[in-house]
Amino acid sequence: MKTVLGKIKGFFIGLWGRFSALPKIARIISITAACCVLAGLIAFGAWYWFYPTTILGMDASHYQGAISWKAIRQNSGVRFVYLKATEGKTYVDARFKQNWNGAAAAGLKVGAYHFFSTSSTGEDQAKNFIATVPKESGGLPPAIDIEASVTQESDFKQQVADYVKLVQAHYGQKPVFYVSARMFDLLYDQFSNYPVWIINYKTKPNIKGWTLWQYSEKGVLPGVSGYVDLDRYHGSRFAFYFLSF
Repeated sequence: MKTVLGKIKGFFIGLWGRFSALPKIARIISITAACCVLAGLIAFGAWYWFYPTTILGMDASHYQGAISWKAIRQNSGVRFVYLKATEGKTYVDARFKQNWNGAAAAGLKVGAYHFFSTSSTGEDQAKNFIATVPKESGGLPPAIDIEASVTQESDFKQQVADYVKLVQAHYGQKPVFYVSARMFDLLYDQFSNYPVWIINYKTKPNIKGWTLWQYSEKGVLPGVSGYVDLDRYHGSRFAFYFLSF
């Protein structure tokens, strides 16, 4: 170790000696060029990490059967996946645990979603989700899939609120609302400050501030038999990799 450090020290001492021997004008030009390069690198880094971009993802459940997560990670542009975990009060997706472990091991950013039902209370459904989905740092925020049928229940907004309260408190992240444009309009007043995962297979969402977009239900990817849902994240790379959206 001392030998290596000595060589590094000697390299920089020699470099400084050669720099000091240059004419003054040459030193000024060298310093200016170095500052320009550094400024360029800083600017590029800021653009790369903080400028809005899109990142390809997918969502899956037991309907896709066995998935080769290694093939997904290596042979497609997919970088994140949402997996169905639970539904209602007691249902757990048969392949959730296997998919969760496989996707994480392949290096994908992983999240889980709950299919909301009116057959049980929001509190009971939250307990089912919490008992099923691991609490891990760096994971995607939990998501809640709310279909149009729940609007038939007069207290569905309160049940959703009960569910969200418990899940958010447990995971320390605001849940993502997976909704259609119509459902978004129904929930906006009460949940306007929550991330939105919008469904639209025809055009890019016209909802301001959407975070995720499910743009296809007939995606074809290596490692998956049959069709799979495809999604896009919209935001900065920094928020995607280091924050909770």
